[in-house]
Amino acid sequence: MKYSSEVKVGITLVVATTIFVLGIRYFQDLPLFGSTDEYVVEFNDAGGLIAGNAVRINGVSVGGVKDVHFNPATHRARVQFHINGDIEIPEGSFAHVSGFSALGVVKLDVVLGPADGAVIPPGSELEGHEAGDIMATLSEKAPQIMERADSVLASLNQVLRTTNTMMSDPSSSIQRSLGFVESIVAGLDESLKRDRESISNILDNLESVTSNVDSLTGESKDSLAVLLENLNATARRMDQMLGSVDDLASNLADVIRKVNEGEGTLGLFINDPGVYKNLDSTLFNLNELIRSFNEDPGRFMKEMRLIDLF
Repeated sequence: MKYSSEVKVGITLVVATTIFVLGIRYFQDLPLFGSTDEYVVEFNDAGGLIAGNAVRINGVSVGGVKDVHFNPATHRARVQFHINGDIEIPEGSFAHVSGFSALGVVKLDVVLGPADGAVIPPGSELEGHEAGDIMATLSEKAPQIMERADSVLASLNQVLRTTNTMMSDPSSSIQRSLGFVESIVAGLDESLKRDRESISNILDNLESVTSNVDSLTGESKDSLAVLLENLNATARRMDQMLGSVDDLASNLADVIRKVNEGEGTLGLFINDPGVYKNLDSTLFNLNELIRSFNEDPGRFMKEMRLIDLF
């Protein structure tokens, strides 16, 4: 079957139009065959927003900007955008422009209101919030930032000059400290060189001792077990002796307490002042008797003979 040229041209135009429409919807992040809802928002400054920029909700592209133009009635930028038809916009939602116009990366962000709020019908106007211009803020803060940077660089330059001066002066504390550290390192290196052989011998001896201990442990395992048992028995006897010493100390403390309180003969003897006085008097009389005997022993001999007669 042959088709006329008019039919072929018509089919071509229909296909081209379909591809064009689908391409536009694709690049505007719209569903190719689904429905969309259109909304309007106005800003004092559109921030470089143009038709075709993406519309996002929570960072997800859900539509595109349809048209941006100046509204003579309100002297504001009027933005028409459409989003997927299955997304509902609740009351309390608003839109703002985000991105950097200088880099050509500008988007329209829609912030949804409370989920339980009433749904805004398509074609309604959303509230527009002015987003802060980061570049403008940086431009305003640039003099202060540059002033602080100059101050920091000047301080750093002063520190570097001072350090360079001190490093160049042989009598500076830094040079003396570096020389002292260098001498210490040289001394340590010399000591290590001298003692390297001794350290090697010590390590060899330590390895030999470790090997001998391992060998002794393997060969004399039974003897070590007997030795440990004897040590445990000795420790138990020492515990018993310490218990006996504790008992003896307790008894001695009890005796001392009774003596201090005047209980018993020894306690009365120590704590009764009358006993001391009587003993002192007795000793005095005994000293007088000895002195008299030394002065005239004959008198005592006569008395002893009289005693023998009777």
